[in-house]
Amino acid sequence: MRRIYKQLLAFSLIIGMSLSSFHITCVHAEETTEEATVESTDWMAGISDDTYLSSVTIPGTHDSASTYIFPSFFLQCQTQNFSEQLASGYRYLDIRLALDETEDEGTKLKFIHNFGTCKKESSFLQLFSETLYLEDVLEDVYSFLDEHPTETVIFCVKAENTDDDVSTLESKFFETIDKNASKWYTANEIPTLGSVRGKIVLATRFEDVNGEGEGRTGLHFSWSDQNNKEPVIDTQEITMMNDYNQLWVQDRYKYKTETKWDAVVESLENCQARDDTFSLNFCSTSGNGSAGHPKKYARIINKNLLNYELSSQTSYGIIVVDFANESLARHIYSTNF
Repeated sequence: MRRIYKQLLAFSLIIGMSLSSFHITCVHAEETTEEATVESTDWMAGISDDTYLSSVTIPGTHDSASTYIFPSFFLQCQTQNFSEQLASGYRYLDIRLALDETEDEGTKLKFIHNFGTCKKESSFLQLFSETLYLEDVLEDVYSFLDEHPTETVIFCVKAENTDDDVSTLESKFFETIDKNASKWYTANEIPTLGSVRGKIVLATRFEDVNGEGEGRTGLHFSWSDQNNKEPVIDTQEITMMNDYNQLWVQDRYKYKTETKWDAVVESLENCQARDDTFSLNFCSTSGNGSAGHPKKYARIINKNLLNYELSSQTSYGIIVVDFANESLARHIYSTNF
């Protein structure tokens, strides 16, 4: 009888421990589910319509089209394509365009980074892959916004090739986006999030040589080239977008890694993002040598950023990164909640 009692007691203990373990597992599962309620594809849905876009903390990508580029060692800044960047939560795209004379379709706008042409996909002979054009990317962005109408995407356009005729580039650009004009916000005034959900917010870094006007050329995101290698006292530059909206930029892209991270932190700690001021804080650098390797620098800076405690009480504006991934985007946009 005593033997049977001991067996029953042992069996009860085993059942009790199993139930406790099951309860702990369930609690952890609930906590994990609760933490993951914000989806990277729709994270802007949780932000009030009356919030100014400049007061939202937004993850962005630097040289967004450089996923497939030759030579990648020096020029590649991303591993995700545009669709993947958007799905991961990035809402600021760094667009570098140049004119391209094609045999069949005439003048088109292609993506470049420095002297390299961006391609549509990876290939053993990357140099001979198909060129990535503006129309290709816009299809992806339009499709994403159709499927996720709570979101908006800032499309910051720069004329990357200094030899190009800006007048021709500007004409071709507006000719292209006018095909879907209802999908664009093109005023030079900081909008509320509710007014631009489901749309692309245009920002331009080229001169309006054709006189398109304030209502056409988007947010004026222009700043002087921050290509100094030696540290300066004020890492940020302030410019006026219009009579009442400011742009605040840290883009010291020639700093060595340690100095660059110091500049990023300084900008995070002194961020001026608010309803009337856009803040751009670039985490990207090509280093202070004659030839850089962006991936090596990004590996260090991205790790530092993931370990940096961002406050939900602060608006950090747009934080722009190289070699973007979903974890990094979530770390940035989660400060909005």
